[in-house]
Amino acid sequence: MLWPIRQLLVPCNYLRIKHGDSVLASKFVYDFILPGILTVLTVAGCWWLGIPMTFDKQPNLVNNITQLLALMIGFYLAALAAVATFDRAGIDSPLKGGDAILWVRDHNGGGRVKKTLSYRKFISYMFGYLSFLSLNLFILVLILSQAWAKLTKKLAFIPNWSKLEPTVVSPIIFAVVFFAIWQLVVTSMLAIYFLADRLQTLSESEN
Repeated sequence: MLWPIRQLLVPCNYLRIKHGDSVLASKFVYDFILPGILTVLTVAGCWWLGIPMTFDKQPNLVNNITQLLALMIGFYLAALAAVATFDRAGIDSPLKGGDAILWVRDHNGGGRVKKTLSYRKFISYMFGYLSFLSLNLFILVLILSQAWAKLTKKLAFIPNWSKLEPTVVSPIIFAVVFFAIWQLVVTSMLAIYFLADRLQTLSESEN
């Protein structure tokens, strides 16, 4: 019964791709470090300015986020389809500056095997993850904006919930959502770099 979940979560394999020699010289920086720094700055800025860190009390913020996500979902899916069928010399060659590695399940019944990704596969995973993340963020932000207030009332039986919800629970959820948003932004900028620069410099010699 786990195979449907595995298939639906395949886009998240992008986060498991290893590319780079060290933590600070790898895609880990784009996946976690930069989004983490931007999330800390966002939370600190909201705290300093006295902005409520909750989505059910900020309709303008929710509206802007959902409008942007609705636009980007279509763009990511179109870009994924374009890259998957793109015909250019060198696009099926390994990445420069070190291999992009993904450990995948051996369909012949063995364990996991190392898979070296080409530009096409790496960028396809990237846009697949961006599509997956933007779609789920869209749904999550809508749920938090529409149902969070009612859910907090249902959870009022929890001891000290009236204090924990605005000071701990809501800020944590706010930070997690903004981490995902910043991860979306940073990864989108990385994807634009690959489309605008790296793919344009490929040549027959890389095959």
